[in-house]
Amino acid sequence: MKNYNWNNAFSDTPESFKNKVRVTLNNLPDQKEIGEMENMKLCKKASFKKRIIVAVVATMALGSTVFAAGKIFSIVGSSSNIPTYTSIPTEKQINDDFGFNPKLVKEFNNGYKFISGHTVYNEGLDEKGNSVAKTKSLDFNYEKGNDKLSLYIENGMLGERSKKEVIVDNYNNIDLYYQSYANKSVPPDYKLTEQDKQDELSGKYVFSYGSQKEEVSQVQSLSWMQDGVNYSFLVIDSNLSQNELVEMAHQTINVK
Repeated sequence: MKNYNWNNAFSDTPESFKNKVRVTLNNLPDQKEIGEMENMKLCKKASFKKRIIVAVVATMALGSTVFAAGKIFSIVGSSSNIPTYTSIPTEKQINDDFGFNPKLVKEFNNGYKFISGHTVYNEGLDEKGNSVAKTKSLDFNYEKGNDKLSLYIENGMLGERSKKEVIVDNYNNIDLYYQSYANKSVPPDYKLTEQDKQDELSGKYVFSYGSQKEEVSQVQSLSWMQDGVNYSFLVIDSNLSQNELVEMAHQTINVK
């Protein structure tokens, strides 16, 4: 599945959602990878394309979760390039639209400002493709100059945390989980060299396929759970440090 050209497949979706898809796929265990994509149209005053992805235990969380109907084997996530919110929503709007009350930050103390918010629809499937759970989450995009940051918010969490994440802070009895790695993007038909194989085995690079040329990006994520709501920052080639992400998490946690 990693050798599919995801860049072209998701041309109509927000860049932050494509980044989340790439990071999710890159963290999946190879022996269990399956995937598919299809186009759908939704009509709500205007027609627009909506892309569907299927990833084994996706949404930045590897493992499995048991619900009454069965165990999640894959998660379908879909989003649109048309923002649900173009300005920071109110608590009432979020509660009316999503049924829960997350912490909302319009602008972080370090200058990152809210740009747009997108709805992401998630569905957990068992090994036979039967639906066992559905959630609707938020993808908030922030910018500071040319630097971009995404904050994903969902009520609860499908799947379990990746074993690659480590606790880097405990704030107000809330654990903050961080991971960082170098992602090397290569063309779809790229063949790994012996050096590439050594780099992958040593953990120097995580390889993903589908780019127009070879390029290396630094991926960082920071996530935590508060009052049953899961929050996850995602930045790629960002000027932000781990400590700054932690401070941004503190600011979010402190919102009254």
